[in-house]
Amino acid sequence: MTLTCYFARRLQLSLLVFGLLSCATGKAAEKTRFESDIQPILRAKCFVCHGDEKQKGGLSLASLLSLTERGESGSAVLAGKPDESLLLKMIQEGEMPPEGEGLSAEQIGVLRRWIEDGTEIRKVQRERAITQHRIIPLMLLRCTACHGGRRREADLDLRSKAGMIAGGKSGPAVLPGKPGESLLIKRIRAEQMPPRRQLVSVSVKPMDAGELAVLEAWIAAGLPESPVGPDVATTDPDPLISNEDREHWAFQPPRAQNPVAREVRSGDGGLAENSIDYFIMSKRREHDIATPGEADKRVLIRRVYFDLIGLPPSLEEVETFVASDDPRSYERLVDRLLASPRYGERWARHWLDVAGYADSEGSQNEDRIRPRMWRYRDYVIRAFDSDKPYDRFLHEQIAGDELADYESAKVITDEIYDNLVATGFLRTTPDRTFANITNFVPDRLELIADEIQVLGSAVMGLTLQCARCHSHKFDPIPQRDYYRLAATLKDALDEHDWLGPQARSLNFVTTEERKLWEGHEAGINEQIAAQKKKLESDDAAKKKLEESIKQLEAQRKPEPRIRALWSRGQPSPTHILKRGNYLTPGREVGPGVPSMLTDGQTPLDVKPPWPGAKQSGRRLALARWLTEPDHPLTARVIVNRIWKHHFGQALVATPGNFGVTGAKPTHPELLDWLAVEFVRQGWSIKALHRLILTSHTYRMSSQVTPESLAADPENGFYSRMNLRRLEAEPLRDSLLSVADELSGSAFGSPDDVDARADGLVTSKRLAGGWRRSIYVLHRRTKLPTLLESFDSPQMGPNCIERDESIVAPQALHLLNDAMVYQLASRFAERIEREAGDDVEAQVRRGYLIALGQEPTSEVVDAAREILAEIRKQWLVTLKDQSDCETEAAHRALTNLCHAIMNSAAFVYVD
Repeated sequence: MTLTCYFARRLQLSLLVFGLLSCATGKAAEKTRFESDIQPILRAKCFVCHGDEKQKGGLSLASLLSLTERGESGSAVLAGKPDESLLLKMIQEGEMPPEGEGLSAEQIGVLRRWIEDGTEIRKVQRERAITQHRIIPLMLLRCTACHGGRRREADLDLRSKAGMIAGGKSGPAVLPGKPGESLLIKRIRAEQMPPRRQLVSVSVKPMDAGELAVLEAWIAAGLPESPVGPDVATTDPDPLISNEDREHWAFQPPRAQNPVAREVRSGDGGLAENSIDYFIMSKRREHDIATPGEADKRVLIRRVYFDLIGLPPSLEEVETFVASDDPRSYERLVDRLLASPRYGERWARHWLDVAGYADSEGSQNEDRIRPRMWRYRDYVIRAFDSDKPYDRFLHEQIAGDELADYESAKVITDEIYDNLVATGFLRTTPDRTFANITNFVPDRLELIADEIQVLGSAVMGLTLQCARCHSHKFDPIPQRDYYRLAATLKDALDEHDWLGPQARSLNFVTTEERKLWEGHEAGINEQIAAQKKKLESDDAAKKKLEESIKQLEAQRKPEPRIRALWSRGQPSPTHILKRGNYLTPGREVGPGVPSMLTDGQTPLDVKPPWPGAKQSGRRLALARWLTEPDHPLTARVIVNRIWKHHFGQALVATPGNFGVTGAKPTHPELLDWLAVEFVRQGWSIKALHRLILTSHTYRMSSQVTPESLAADPENGFYSRMNLRRLEAEPLRDSLLSVADELSGSAFGSPDDVDARADGLVTSKRLAGGWRRSIYVLHRRTKLPTLLESFDSPQMGPNCIERDESIVAPQALHLLNDAMVYQLASRFAERIEREAGDDVEAQVRRGYLIALGQEPTSEVVDAAREILAEIRKQWLVTLKDQSDCETEAAHRALTNLCHAIMNSAAFVYVD
């Protein structure tokens, strides 16, 4: 090879290598760009759910800026970390897009390379301006406990940019462009804000390094502001809720189909008493199920008594009803029970369950008693007794303080008093913020979340709590709508302007009650003044007079006050909390309601309740929206619940969930007709009772036949009445009633309980006997054992549907509890008074009092034999007593009464 050839070959090789390197360098320079490479892919595959018009999960992929913002589940892309980026994960796992063709392997590769490079992502994140939307939530969280609306130390208000610039006694808190010279930064760095010694007393934590860096960057940038306002519903179509979302049956207004005829004969000759029967019989006829006969009169009167007043009928009432041949005697019976003062005590308990009522705070470590909470219980009883229209009932409980100007009223009337007491509905949930150490923002947010859960499940039949951390997984409830609802409550439940439990009371009791208290105190003051005057002139009687003064002081009564919820003026802004975390506030939202329940174009109408009112009117607007005549849920939810209490099964089997995952109604036309009729009759609950109870469907027999069992095994077509076990309260009240130990005393402070070391909790007997169960102290951690055994709920936060267990401890408690045995002895004393010494008369009397039924001759004969045998055994035990014959007979009868109280016929309603 010549030298010339050698150099020529080397030159060719060098040129080849250089060419390859140039080619590679050129390809490397062709970096993946968002605008040219990524956006077209996202637009083609992802814009249906995350584009300009719709942003599921709070995520918009319409621009590079919006892509790098946090959605509900966090950041969609993390620069340099493709495997940790949620967007790429969900695409690779096939979750995005949820429908249609997914991204190709090549497209996924392009997206991966772009995230891995991360240049554009980092650049946007660096350039994104820090505005007041990041700073104000930080101030609210860390600083406004001392420098806000209620407390303004050194005249400094840090709730706004203007307040920071204005500063306080020491001058401006911030100097634009000069973080190092800003007093706020200096005090924070010196650990003077918040003062270390006061952290627990004001329930705040100091800023961490990351938060301080954000604040300093904002000041260094000149305190930039963004004009973006709160996200509120407008007249524009809602981008997150489609018309298809609104098509779910429960999100449509109820539409009543009037029955063709009021009297409809069924195939086997049965007669429909009212429109309810038409709907039920029509469904039965579709499945060829015969209409059952009517229940026996003795069965029917016991059924309706327990349903309406929760007590057994008296012997005289049973006999009068059975003997009557008046065709309207049953209707008149229903009307008498609806007018009974015992009715309110029975039906208030149902509402108190869904409201989450308890007489204690519910903290795990310290279950403190809630003073004055009983006033709300009494309000609910009075509301049911007076048949307060359900729409007004809701208005008072959600926004009673916004219904009248109570602060300017010269006389506090019963109506104003009820308005305020009713707001206890939003004060029922467990609360541990009574202690500073458990009164931080997260603790307060838990309480607010519980109140929203109570409101959603009790009134709307929705699981709103599932949208707190992210959009609801099943129902069309965006996370934004959860926080809009929180904003409607915020003028009274503001985590940054918190009232501890000790401060949640008002002195606006009725003028009459206040005058009585003032008169009582004035009388004591007068007597004490007289005793002190004697004390000045009579040294010999000094000790006696001082003791008399001490006794008079002990007679003082605490000032009457109301536990209530009220508007505290302009609330702090509400932000969507990413993943429900208070440390990651997002977009600010305004007051609103679940969008799928509106027409998509009508926002909540919020305005002050009267000219010059400090109240925002947010909750009143919510209450009025809930009670619009064509609201999809409010009437349906309450009529479904009342139906369940009367029949033992609901038309919608999930009374707290009318959403997509809830049960569908078994009789949708009946449910809608009842809802519309309920509203048409002025939201009257008593009218609804009357309608249901006078139907043949309610009056039918519970007798199970082989034919009905085969055709309707689950009784979904109402081929018979359901056999039901008494709930805890009616069971205890019945035990007291038959023993003649039930006091008629009503209202007032709850009756205390005794808690033994072994865990047994019993209610205390008062001078006139035991009061009804609704008046017993309902402490979350110390429920009376009898009530707890029979499924009385502990409330956490509320109880939409009680358990209906059948377990051994129930029978063991009735059999072995000392109080139950004591009541059996009192029952025996009552029988002895009313029936004398005749054994057969005693047996008959006992069965009639307890069960409302005449015992058969076989039962009487068996009872006589048993009594004789037991009496002999007691005679042996009591042989040394002087009155052993009388006592043995009484104890034998007590044993029989105890057995009756333990019988299925006593515990169940036929």
